[in-house]
This record gives sequence, structure tokens and C-alpha cells, in this order.
Amino acid sequence: MVALVIGALSSSPAGAQVVPPPRRDTTAAADSAAAADSAARAEAERLREARARALADTIRAPLARAEVPLVPAIGAPYAWTRDPLWASGALTLGELVDRIPGMTSFRSGWIAAPEMAAYLGRFGRVRIFLDGVELDGLNARLGGQSDLSRLDLWQLEDATIERGADEVRVHLRSWRVRTTVPTTRIDINTGDFQTNVFRGFYGRRFPSGHALQLGGTHYSTTNRRTAEAGDHTSLWGRTGWASGKWSIDGSVLRSGRKYTRPTLDEIITDTLPTLDGVSTVAIGRLGWGEPGNGPWAQVILSGQSFSIRNPSTTVIDSVEGPGGGGPTGSPTEPDTIEVSNDTTRTRPQLVLTGGWNLGPLQLSAAGRMRRWLGGTFVAPALRASLEQGPLAISAFAERAPLDSLQRLEASARVYLPANLALSGAVSRSSPIEGSAGPATIAFRGELGLRTGRVWWTGGVMFRDTTSLPAAVAFDTTFLGGAQGNTTGYFATARGKFYRDLGLDVVGVRYTNGGFYRPQYEARSRLYVDSDMRSRFPSGNLNILLAVTHDYRTAAIFPTAEGFLESSQYRTWGAELEIRLLSATLTFLYRNFLGEQYQQVPGFPMPGISSYYGIRWNFVN
Repeated sequence: MVALVIGALSSSPAGAQVVPPPRRDTTAAADSAAAADSAARAEAERLREARARALADTIRAPLARAEVPLVPAIGAPYAWTRDPLWASGALTLGELVDRIPGMTSFRSGWIAAPEMAAYLGRFGRVRIFLDGVELDGLNARLGGQSDLSRLDLWQLEDATIERGADEVRVHLRSWRVRTTVPTTRIDINTGDFQTNVFRGFYGRRFPSGHALQLGGTHYSTTNRRTAEAGDHTSLWGRTGWASGKWSIDGSVLRSGRKYTRPTLDEIITDTLPTLDGVSTVAIGRLGWGEPGNGPWAQVILSGQSFSIRNPSTTVIDSVEGPGGGGPTGSPTEPDTIEVSNDTTRTRPQLVLTGGWNLGPLQLSAAGRMRRWLGGTFVAPALRASLEQGPLAISAFAERAPLDSLQRLEASARVYLPANLALSGAVSRSSPIEGSAGPATIAFRGELGLRTGRVWWTGGVMFRDTTSLPAAVAFDTTFLGGAQGNTTGYFATARGKFYRDLGLDVVGVRYTNGGFYRPQYEARSRLYVDSDMRSRFPSGNLNILLAVTHDYRTAAIFPTAEGFLESSQYRTWGAELEIRLLSATLTFLYRNFLGEQYQQVPGFPMPGISSYYGIRWNFVN
């Protein structure tokens, strides 16, 4: 240390002041670098938080959905949300509505074959509403009726069946997403008759409130024994925005199907030719509020079309529907547009609807305006319902110019002491001004008794004299005509009776003969549906096992030469669904005793058949 001091001193002249070298001022540069680093860190933190917010499972305001009316049913109504709808075992809409007392579905083959449903023996009395828009029967070969096998179920969020006195209204609502985490699902199924099904979904809500949903499905099937074949492809998409009470969205469902009818020697009737058709349903909606929650209003604009890409001369414009031409137009005017070798029907529909909920009282109104055959048809409808304690009442009135009908309907249900319940519905349909035909009265009465969690009910259905449309979906030689009074008695049992063991049974007996309905019909389902929470508290496992039994007597199909009869039959089936975490395995085993039968004369139904696969949900 001393040497260093001496050396430092000796390096300077004696007596001179030591001046250190000038230092560079780095304060400004350091401050600038520190500020840039702080800004970079802040930007990185902002981006990290933005990514976290984008990936967080946050809930956004829902897109508006259509009103579903109050259904005054004893016990649970016939309604399914998304997962129970898939677990119902129904592959088509006809199989879903077939479990309603008084409803009979007819099919001419496997899942691609035409399928019609008659209520109390009357076709055309199943009305379908998708997201508040009534789906019209635009297939030029069906005279205003709807082929239920063509209506898609895969994109639905829920389905509710409203039982009227002389008709059934099916309310379908499309799937919605509310979370900002992307949701995807993959379905893969296969089975007998070379059946293969592929399906995919994608949905996401963005932090701004925007929504994007996409989906598609495709199936194909070929029965080598009968040469019956079909393939079906559907694409669906929805986009929109919602914030607070306001919502706007648009969706498109486009479905194409090819179906080749069987060519067995036993089929000797003049059946409809092979069909290659495309249907499109586009729906745009502006909504304020939510049905069932205070005041609400919606404006819905829809366009529907159906194109036949292999046209023939079979265009059913003279089939008499409800009140005349039915929902496809006049029986005396052609209602097809021939474009080169394509047959296309297009119908726009504007719906103005809204309502108010005042405690237990719900009021709503709707006006449907359609353009058809150069004219404008407005169909107003009013609803009022009240549910207070054990009492539920619903009233419905509409004027339907395309059906040439005006309808008044009321239904009610009341729970009584001693676990008893009463329900019923009554309707009167009369021709509107300038239309011919008598008024039709129909009613339904039902008494229920509850034991444990099971409701046992029995009742009577009645419909006045009416005109029955022909089953033209299967054979152009089948006829319609007047049908006298129809009276039927029914019984049901629904619910779990021991722990997770339950049943779902419906049986119907008609007092007189009639067209397009069996005199006796029964459907039974015994099932166990359990998530075994006592052993697996997480709820990540659920098992559904069911055995089904269907029984029908013969149904009469009139022709010009007399009539044909379908088969009297009974079939057995089994269902198994196992859900583990977000994956569900499905197995359907139908007609496992190999019953040979026909629901429509001349069209053999499939023998032993299986259908199995997996659906898997992902959140990523």
C-alpha cells in the first residue's frame, strides 16, 4: 500500500495538483435503457395477461335463442338437452317422436330410408320448428309432408315435444357456446349394412363477445342384400355477437342426401324413384332479452330451399293437405320451379316475435310472413301460459293461411293430493274464410299416479272426422281420404323405480279400425342410468344400459284396388353407453332376435343390426 502511494505521488510533478481524467456522463443513456427495458417488460406482461384472458374459461353473454313454450305435462315433459338427446338411442327425429302416445312413425328401411310420422293416423300433423322458424315440407315429391329421416339432430342443443290435442309440435334449438375456451368434438360410428358416420364440431366465444361455431357430419350405408343405399352430408355454421341483452347471429344448415330404394322382388308397388336432394336452411336473428326472463323481442329472417338433382315426373302437387293444399301451396297450382334439369322450391320466412314474463305468467306473440306462389301469407299466433305451484295452464291460437286453418288450443295440468295428477288438452281447427271443410274437434285427458319417482298415467285421445293425407313418401298408389271419429286409450310409465333402475313405457289401443295406424302399439324401455357417485365422487364415469321392446299390430294402407297391410311384429333391442371423462362409447343392438317385418307394405325392415362408436369432447 505504501509503495502504491509512493508510486502515485512520484508520477506527478512535485507540488502539482492531481486532476483525474474527465468521466463520461452515462446517466441519460442508463435512464433511456432502463425505460426501454421497463416498457418491454410491461408489453410482455400485457401480452401474457392477454393470452391468459384468451385462454381463461370465461362466460360470455349467450346468443339469443327461440322461445320454447310451457308444456303442462304430468311428470317430466318429453324434452332432451344435448347429452341426453345423444343418449336417447334415437338416430332420427322419427325415432324420437315415436315414443309419444298417439304418434306412429313408419320407415321403409334403414336410417337413410324415408320416414314419416302420423298422429292418430294422420300424416302432416308433426310440425317442426328450428330456432323459432317453422320448417316447411318443400320436397316436390311429398306434397307438403316432411321426411323425418332428413331432418338433422346432430347440431342441436335441445329438443322439446309439445303435445297438442290433434298435432305434435317439435321445438328444436341449435347448439350454442358461451365459453372463450375453444370446444371441439369428434364422433366416429360404424355398424352393419356398411354404415359409417363421421362428425366434428368446433365452437368458441371471443373476449369481444363474438361467436364462431362450425360442424359437419357425413354418413353412408349400403345394404348389399336389398341394394338399398344412401349417403348424407350436412354442414352447419353459426357466427354472431352478444353483449348484455343484445344479440345478433346467423346460421346456415345445408344437407345433401342420396337414397337408392330397395329392388327386392317382393316390392311390387309403384314406389317413388331414387332421390338425390339438397336442402338449405339459413337463419338470421336480431334479439333483445331472453325468452322466459322478462321482456324480450326478436326479428328472424329465414330462407329455406329444397332441390332435387335427379328430377322425375313425380311431383305431388295435388295431394290434399290440411285444409287443401297443405303447407306447400294450392292443389290446383303448380309450385315447382324447373331450372334445366333441377327441381327447386324456395320459401323465405320472416318472423317477428316477442313476449313478457310477469312472474308465473308468460305472454308471447309471433307473426310469420311467407312469400309463396307470388303471394304473401301472414300467420299470426298468440300464446299465454301460467305455472303457479301445482297448476299449469297454456293457451295457443294461430291462423295459418297456408294450411287454410285457424286453430284454438288449451291445455292444463294440476297436481292433486295423494300423489295424483290430471292433465288434458282440447283444440278446435276450422277453415279460414273462403276455404271449404268442416271444423275438427280433438281432445286428450290423462290421469296420473306417482309411486316413488315413477309416474303411472292413463288417458283417452279423441279426434273428430277429418281428411287423411296419403303416405306418398313410400308409394304414389297409396291414397288418402276421409276418416271417421278416432278414439284411443293409452297408458304410460316413466321414471326410476329403484335406485338407478327406471322404465319408460307407452301403450296405445284404438277402439276402431283406421288407416295408417295399428290398433295396438306398445314401446317399453327398461334401463339403468348411473354415475355411481358413491364410489366415484368425481362423476367422471356414467353407465347407461337399456333393453327395449316394440310391438305393433298391422296397419292398413289404402290403394285404388283395396288396401295393403303392414306386418304385426315385436322386436327387441339393447343400448349401452359408457362415459369416461369426456369420451363416450355407444353400442346399439337392434332386432337381436331377427324378426322379419315391414312397417310399410312391401318394404322389409332390417334384421339383426348393430351400431357403435365413440364421441369425444375436447377443451383446448
